[in-house]
Order: sequence, then C-alpha cells, then structure tokens
Amino acid sequence: MRQRFEVPGKLPSLNDYVSACRCNPYKGAKAKKDAQEAVAWAIKAARLKPMRPPVTVSFTWVEPDMRRDKDNISSAKKYVLDALVECGVVPDDNWKCIAGNLPDQYKVNKANPRVIVELEEVDEE
Repeated sequence: MRQRFEVPGKLPSLNDYVSACRCNPYKGAKAKKDAQEAVAWAIKAARLKPMRPPVTVSFTWVEPDMRRDKDNISSAKKYVLDALVECGVVPDDNWKCIAGNLPDQYKVNKANPRVIVELEEVDEE
C-alpha cells in the first residue's frame, strides 16, 4: 500500500529548535509539540490508514527559497515520524518499522512551501 500527505508551510529547522531550547527548555518542548501537531493535522486531513511494517518513508522538502541548509531542513523528519506513530499510521519509528534510508528531495516554490511525505509498505518476500 502507498500513501502520501502534505504538510503546508515550513517545519522548524534544527537551528530553530536549538535556539528555542537555549532560550528556555519549555520553549523548545513547545516548538517540537507545535511542529508535530501541524504534521498530525496533515495526516488526519489525508485520512491515512494504518500500515504494516516495514514502511519506507521519503520526503520532498519544498522551500520558499534556498536560505536554509539542507541538513537543517531535513532534521524535521523527527516531527514527521513521531506524528506518524502518534496518529497510528505506523506502530513505531524504530528500525523494524521504518525501512530504508529516508531519502530526501529538495525543491523551491515561493508560492507554495510544503513538505510532501510518501509512505510505502515493503513486501518482504
């Protein structure tokens, strides 16, 4: 089974998260919670069904410009994977449930920044 969903806008980068944590530990926790909640809403809007592990997860990061470093952008995988578990799409985000190397693509679209997440069950034959 294949499924996909889109998270509108940008998710916080690693620099954003670290800055929030240095400011105040509660602010860092709130930043993670808010980002994870935004992803959870996108998952619910897409009406994703639970998937049988292992599942491959790939990301397309559509940014409004090229200002943020790719490694900072892709750190938001944490929010996405945690939200997938929270919403019951995958049972866990460990090595047994998430297969592969979590590939990334990066694009620029000033008018429509977003994160596109594609999921696919792996046939173990």
